Amino acid sequence: MSAVYVHNITIDSGTDYEQEYDMFEVGGKSVDLTNHTARAQIRKHRGSLTATSFIVGFPDRAKGKVKLTIPNYVTAALKPGRYIYDILFTKPGGTKEIVLEGTVRVRQGVSTGCFGASTNGLPGSAHRLCIAVIDESSSQSVSGMSTKWAQFRSTYPNRTFYLLQPTGDGFGDLVDASAYNELRCPANFLNETTINTGRLISEDGD
Repeated sequence: MSAVYVHNITIDSGTDYEQEYDMFEVGGKSVDLTNHTARAQIRKHRGSLTATSFIVGFPDRAKGKVKLTIPNYVTAALKPGRYIYDILFTKPGGTKEIVLEGTVRVRQGVSTGCFGASTNGLPGSAHRLCIAVIDESSSQSVSGMSTKWAQFRSTYPNRTFYLLQPTGDGFGDLVDASAYNELRCPANFLNETTINTGRLISEDGD
């Protein structure tokens, strides 16, 4: 991927937004996004110090599929107007590349309070943040975890999910295949997961 593609989008304030993209090489071949990570943000202008982040998922990494979502309780906070956004990929070797950008038109919704957001501006049940802290899953099987993850996603398709593994080596260890095996991570979980390949907390504590 060397070309930056342009795709302008419209978001209705107070609604759930989602958009799926297929990434292709210049010659038309699907980009294999295995071990890629991605960030996507909306800003009022390029120099803006505030941003709204998309949730970035990978429905099918091997086929170059990327999905951007923003829950309704987040879009409700966006004021109507024109914004810009882009998607930044980090390749397995650490190279960073902007692959998609465009404008965002935010429209004021007509109906309010009917999209699942709670009245105090916090996420409702369908969008609550889930964090699991697991050191190992030796009593589980990969197939069993695959079934459980499919059931979870079927019940809560829009919940953001974080999986953390504590270790005895300190904070921010790099993730590798051994961690997936220890936690019995199934393919259907890994295919939509953005892997943390950098340290959450640096060695000097910053």
